[in-house]
Amino acid sequence: MSNPEYYLETKRSEPNIFRAAKNDDVGEMLAALNSGQSLSTQDDEILDRTPVHIAATRSSNKFLAAAAQQPSFDPWIRDANDRVAWDDARAFNNEDGMEILFQAMHGDLQPDPSHLDYSDNAPSEIYPEV
Repeated sequence: MSNPEYYLETKRSEPNIFRAAKNDDVGEMLAALNSGQSLSTQDDEILDRTPVHIAATRSSNKFLAAAAQQPSFDPWIRDANDRVAWDDARAFNNEDGMEILFQAMHGDLQPDPSHLDYSDNAPSEIYPEV
């Protein structure tokens, strides 16, 4: 499934999620997902990389942003080199892609303001109240 001509041939009638990642084509990605393909599919002929890895290396940031909203999106999948897609974005200096992937991976780790209560902090000898 990783024949280069297959990915570069943009006039094929059936959608291909790897080609969509390579070409930054959100429409083809959505069509591929509707046809049963997954963003978590690993291609063993290209070192177990997913479409998300491909998009990260090609700076296909529209693809990444749209993919991050899909149920089959998993930024934690590692390829045969033990890299996640964020590592590939960093290696190819794709700063926007790094931000998209970082938010997808760690966006839920934002501090919860309801748990930050400093009302019981009293002045101490070391830090007297000014």
